[in-house]
Amino acid sequence: MSFWGVIKKVAAFLALVMLLNTVFAAITVSALPAHSELQKTQEELKLSESEIQELLLFIQEHSTSIEEAIQTDNNLKLKMEEYDEYSKEFALILAFADIANSQTSTISHLSDPSIQSEISPAIWPIVWAVVAAIIKAAVKKKMGKKIQQQLGDRFEREVWPQIEPGIKAQYERYGYTRNKGPELPSAPNGINQGEQIISLFGQDGTEYLRLDVFTSQSRNHTRWHYHTKDDWPDHKGNIDLYHNSLPKWGSE
Repeated sequence: MSFWGVIKKVAAFLALVMLLNTVFAAITVSALPAHSELQKTQEELKLSESEIQELLLFIQEHSTSIEEAIQTDNNLKLKMEEYDEYSKEFALILAFADIANSQTSTISHLSDPSIQSEISPAIWPIVWAVVAAIIKAAVKKKMGKKIQQQLGDRFEREVWPQIEPGIKAQYERYGYTRNKGPELPSAPNGINQGEQIISLFGQDGTEYLRLDVFTSQSRNHTRWHYHTKDDWPDHKGNIDLYHNSLPKWGSE
């Protein structure tokens, strides 16, 4: 091989090395923001890396329900905007943590020792904030736009503060893994026209709570209540709202 041929090969090799260094540097730099976000979130919430990872996993697993909550909850949207320098998942964690911190009561862990929790005690209040947002989103889906306009914020203002403590107590006992909302493809507007709004399922995979709404025949009276698995027939909460006659549930 000629001298110039050797020089060309060496130059090509050096160029390849430089290219690979550039690529690896870019990969490293692109990974830094996520690592930085993780550290900043840990410091902000005083949680361990594993606890933050648990929250990230929980948000990923329930992303569809959470996305529905974001679309219907202006407070959650505003909270997320406060953390717009973060990626969406971390912004959600911080927003839900803010909501959890604004609540007067706290939840630490499962109160039933026979149920094995997959969630660390430190993040339970934040997970409850997520679950509460999912419940409220299901209520709005049940209503549809027309009933939302008709009732305004009456559920949030008059019903939720009275039923939340009881629902939260059930969550504390059983945890949360999934829900069944008001969707029913065969029903008018694709929404169950009966009482059912949302059912919650616990760490053991079984349903433990069902939020319902009774509608009078004239549809000018609704009674918001919930049932728990320790006594399914019992109606708990029973908050009455009186209003003009409502259209079918889910009316847009």
